[in-house]
Amino acid sequence: MKKYNVKPRGYVNHGGASTEKDRERLRKLGKNYNSIDFGMSTQMNESNCSDRSIPIGTLEVGNFSVDLTWSECSKIITTLEDAQLTHRQKIRLGMF
Repeated sequence: MKKYNVKPRGYVNHGGASTEKDRERLRKLGKNYNSIDFGMSTQMNESNCSDRSIPIGTLEVGNFSVDLTWSECSKIITTLEDAQLTHRQKIRLGMF
């Protein structure tokens, strides 16, 4: 993956900024829970902010990083919401 920044960029969750006590509690939520974050790109400016094909940042989960455009972020949000809905429906229907 190409890195877009030369200076520090903002992160959405600041997942690494937690105490050891918090990390122990967060591990119960999943092994990657505390590592999920989104680093904002520093390449966006007034002239290209409406171009939906330019990555707006990097999704980080565990040891993986993926540059994402606005449209890809929207698709991931929709897909994950559908996955949670399907999971709830399977529980309600006793399909586990």
